[in-house]
Amino acid sequence: MNIEIRPAFDEAVMAAELPVRKAAAKALQLLQSLDLPQLWNHPGLNFEKLHGMVEPITDQQLYSIRITGSARAIICLLTGPTIVLVSLHTQHDKAYRK
Repeated sequence: MNIEIRPAFDEAVMAAELPVRKAAAKALQLLQSLDLPQLWNHPGLNFEKLHGMVEPITDQQLYSIRITGSARAIICLLTGPTIVLVSLHTQHDKAYRK
């Protein structure tokens, strides 16, 4: 699988703490070794569709994958197949707390 990295994702990874940077690098290696069905079904990545959200540049549907317990990568899929890493959210778990 091909991988394209948007500047926002790269900047967020570089600004993250060391464990998140290491996990992002590990996830990148994993993504390169998967095909689409494996990506959809991989239990560690927890692939999820973000309903009603599209990537502004490509107008493609957005999805999220798990990087760590509290960090998620926002991605879109292009033909080829290509995964586009759009952004990284390191405080994902706090978004669901009340």
